[in-house]
Amino acid sequence: MPIFFPTLLYAETHYRFKYFFSLLKKREPEILADLPYRLEPTAELPILLLVKDAHHYPIELVSASATIVREADSKQISHTIVTNSISINEPLWWKIVNVPWSPAWKNSFGFFSIDIRFEYKINKKLRRCRNDNYRTSSKKSYRVFRSADPLPSLSGWIQGDVHTHSSYSNDQVEFGSPVEASVELCKAMGLSFFCVTDHSYDLDDRIDNYLVNDPDVPKWKSLQKEIDAINAREKNYFAGSGDSGERWLHTQAEHTISEVLEYKKHTTAAYAAHPAEPVPLLQRIFVGRGEWTLDDMRHEKLNGLQILNGETGETFERGLSTWKKLLLEGERLYIAAGNDAHGNFNRFRQIKIPFVKIVEADKQLFGKMRTVVECSNSSEENIVEALRSGAAMITNGPVAVFHCHRMKNELAITVRGISTKEFGAFTRCIIYSGRSGGTAEKILFRADLQKDFQFEFTKRFDASDNVAPHYIRFEAFTHGGSGINENGFCFTNPMWLTAKR
Repeated sequence: MPIFFPTLLYAETHYRFKYFFSLLKKREPEILADLPYRLEPTAELPILLLVKDAHHYPIELVSASATIVREADSKQISHTIVTNSISINEPLWWKIVNVPWSPAWKNSFGFFSIDIRFEYKINKKLRRCRNDNYRTSSKKSYRVFRSADPLPSLSGWIQGDVHTHSSYSNDQVEFGSPVEASVELCKAMGLSFFCVTDHSYDLDDRIDNYLVNDPDVPKWKSLQKEIDAINAREKNYFAGSGDSGERWLHTQAEHTISEVLEYKKHTTAAYAAHPAEPVPLLQRIFVGRGEWTLDDMRHEKLNGLQILNGETGETFERGLSTWKKLLLEGERLYIAAGNDAHGNFNRFRQIKIPFVKIVEADKQLFGKMRTVVECSNSSEENIVEALRSGAAMITNGPVAVFHCHRMKNELAITVRGISTKEFGAFTRCIIYSGRSGGTAEKILFRADLQKDFQFEFTKRFDASDNVAPHYIRFEAFTHGGSGINENGFCFTNPMWLTAKR
């Protein structure tokens, strides 16, 4: 009997453990709406409607409507977003409705509360739900921040989310957002790309039954075709089911980290997914899930570490400390940021095992933590090359970069940054340096900034052979943001000033 654990995603509620009761299961498809947590100033409001497992429980979607409340003054408007009945009897049905801002609200920015009301028929019986039809869920309003400013950006840099899941991550307790739907919501948020990072143990299932594996991996092939329609690039599949819960008491992985990295092409970027995140005891016991070791992270074909995963806190700080330790050892590793989002553009829903409750939170949202890459354009090849070479930074809002110019015994470092009212004004920035074999990084320069939204300056340092650092990196911080993050930060990747060992 397989055992599964809570995940952060759209909740699949029709599965239950054999001989066990599920309070969440009912004879209806999963019905829910989702929206981006933030919008660019010129974007309409995209509302994603999802109906899952209607091939088992067909419905007629009679209508859907949206009520939008401007939180600044509690004024509201309503829109009918589905007017004609739709018969739905497929495994995953979805639709995006773009709601334009009314002329009276054209220049209204800030937070909006939004409710989606569904009317649907099952066996000719009319039923209603608000925001979702999950048992025990809060039904609370979605909250969207419409920004008066675009995401902070610098010429030649674009932003994205490097750790997301799609509808191909579909199994006993979860399903994600359709790839095409994510593309549309991604654009409305101001992002230029996202990376689909679905589970190997989901991609080897039959398309029509996640409880049965198919050696021909049709889901993997289907995902490739769908992404290739956008990016037109070949990909490689690595089997992996050790921690899937599909093989009871057989948790040995098909491939080691070294084996996967040995097959990595030189044009591919490989990052350790949230490597500093501790694994709960029950996951260790029942599915054999392990943690990244320092030796794993030292593998010469690993490009970097995804140390920021949806939220700040102890795990992020542990990831930062681990990264700094490896840098001081002489390892050349980069950092990236993602959210591990399975859809959940506005909130995640979590199944409380053993299937008794839906738990919700406003964290690990698609696009909240971002990787900013230096690219001449947003082609897949350029984005992957930027990640591979470390031409990237991580942020939850502001963007900051640095450039170095070495002249004999002098090192000139130019730093600049940009933020907006959404993410707050800059309060400080710090230039760090490190030397291989050192015990700690050194602060080359720290500036307490005057709460500006932009800055740029150059500092010069002694760079004679006995004091020149092996690498430098840059951090910047903001405060007082009006959006979802009151405090902002940006961490650059290092620039090495010495030849690779």
